[in-house]
Amino acid sequence: MNGWRDWLAGTRTDPMPIELPPPADQEARRRTADREPRLVAPPAPRTPLPRLVARVAVGSMGLALAAGVVVGRLTTAQAAGAAPETVPVDVRIRGAVHLDRSAGAGILEPAGLLADAAAIREQLLATGIPERVSVERLLPGGILVDVEEKRAVALLDWEPPAALAGDGTVLGPATAADFALAGAADLVLIRGADRGHADLERRAVLAGRLAAALSRRPELDRLVSEVDVSGGPYRVQVILRSPALPILLTERGFLEGLERVAGLLPDLVDRWPRLSRVDARVPDRLLVRTQPAAVLDESPASFEGGPAE
Repeated sequence: MNGWRDWLAGTRTDPMPIELPPPADQEARRRTADREPRLVAPPAPRTPLPRLVARVAVGSMGLALAAGVVVGRLTTAQAAGAAPETVPVDVRIRGAVHLDRSAGAGILEPAGLLADAAAIREQLLATGIPERVSVERLLPGGILVDVEEKRAVALLDWEPPAALAGDGTVLGPATAADFALAGAADLVLIRGADRGHADLERRAVLAGRLAAALSRRPELDRLVSEVDVSGGPYRVQVILRSPALPILLTERGFLEGLERVAGLLPDLVDRWPRLSRVDARVPDRLLVRTQPAAVLDESPASFEGGPAE
């Protein structure tokens, strides 16, 4: 220090010397500046317990009220949207012939049909009359229903005659459209399935199967006038058109037996002029029945006296 003062006295003219502080530790200063920052959260205020409980209760009530308002608005919107679709404004049904006359024709009214397309289809198919139903929604508020009804293959001997489908469904009173849809095949008359009979359903199903099989063979169908199913599937009686000859058949060999009799019928009539019935229920033979010879009506006057003058 004294040497430094001597040197300073020789070079400076200041009356009082200035002492500088010793140089600080640079490494310590760098460590202080380079220290990593720390995040210090301020102390959270402590809420008294009663006030905290009150805040939680008020918040829960507000949340419940908000949820109720939202749910109520959604329910009101759904009800308002579904109300116009409950009863369609306009319902158009195409292709319904027997449906209009069926016992459940009331479901075709706008008030009787649901707005849902699948529900309409199920309602109409449940009647048994349609074969296919397609539903199309028309805007605004209209519904178009296309119905394809089952085709009639026979007529039930009712009053009036009823149309019978191939699956045994009674479609209703026969119409001109039933004969038009029959095409080349004719509608055979079914006997033995009387209205109100305890076994009507089973006989109708049997008659439908037989008539449907005939409709697929127009050359045989034109020969048949009537089919009697009162005897069941093992004694089906068929009446031909010309000659009006009854033939006994079974359901299993129905078409085969009828075809066999039709091919041999001219020879049978020539051999047995008084032929009254043919039993074709046995596969390899035919059983025929003939009428007894007519008894001549001889009056006693023919034996009296001599030769006529």
